[in-house]
Amino acid sequence: MKCSIAMKNHSTTALVIACFTLFWWPAGEVKAQVRRNCSEILYYNPSATSGVYTIDPDGEGSLPAMDCRCDMTTDGGGWTLVLNYNHLDNTNPALSVLTGSLPLQGETALGFDESGTAYWGHAGNGLMTALPFDEVRFYGYTSDHARVIHFKTSHGGTVSYFKSGTGSTDGISTDFTPLTGHTSMLPAAINMTVSNMGDYAMTAYPLWTGSTYHWYLGGEDPVCLRRWEVDNYPCTTPSTFHQIWVRQNVSLGVNDFIHGTIELKLSPNPLSVNAELTVVNASQRQLEKARIAFYNMTGIQVFPVITGRNGKYTIDKGGLAPGIYLCRLVNENGILAETRMIVH
Repeated sequence: MKCSIAMKNHSTTALVIACFTLFWWPAGEVKAQVRRNCSEILYYNPSATSGVYTIDPDGEGSLPAMDCRCDMTTDGGGWTLVLNYNHLDNTNPALSVLTGSLPLQGETALGFDESGTAYWGHAGNGLMTALPFDEVRFYGYTSDHARVIHFKTSHGGTVSYFKSGTGSTDGISTDFTPLTGHTSMLPAAINMTVSNMGDYAMTAYPLWTGSTYHWYLGGEDPVCLRRWEVDNYPCTTPSTFHQIWVRQNVSLGVNDFIHGTIELKLSPNPLSVNAELTVVNASQRQLEKARIAFYNMTGIQVFPVITGRNGKYTIDKGGLAPGIYLCRLVNENGILAETRMIVH
């Protein structure tokens, strides 16, 4: 949840308290938590299916919540679409660098011109930096030949390059896993790299075998006036389909946010009516900048009655149904501590 409050002549502490009052909701009220990517959605709801979801890549940061396409099937699922271009032959529309939205998926067959639609574009460096991911998947094919590019990689240089636009994919040729249907020469055949392409890191030769096999979108040069390439070097403009997806190892990502030795102690647990919650080993500064939040096991935020302050709270189950809930101490950077609460 984003919180922006304009206040003058008030202390920082007062700002924090005023902001946090927005997080307390009436007992029994349920509000869906917006996840940061498709990996988190699948982690908290393993039954989630492929489709369009709303995510907020930077959590409580400045970026807006946005719709995205999630693939919850391929190689275990959890993939967020960050590049989608279905290009019609003999056309050369401009690429679209997206800063506050992600491309959706429209037609997946060749022969469509999706330029200028919500299905056309790729995330720029700012958005890629905000979006948590540590794995990349390429998918593409063309009317020029029958080969298909379909592989995943956790190559650190590529992940960093796609986030920052600085660096290259050098090394990806030996650090990838072919996926279903992969028949292309790339990336194994790569013998050249291009570096520091900024917002066009994913479109301008991230995969390149000189004058033979290319991944290139919307380029022009003196030799080939129009270049839409998927594992080829046609010097023509065939119909092409390019996608890049990203995924996060959420179990590692969640653990990365759990700092130090802060603990949550809840007693009694299970609870029938109410329980006492104590935050252990947290500094006063940490407590001032954090809040208590509860979620059910599908990732929906729930709102028992919470009273107390400074690390000591009384939790009244209110309208919560019997079941298991996650109790978390969170701040703007993520999860500081977590425990489970069982309601009878």
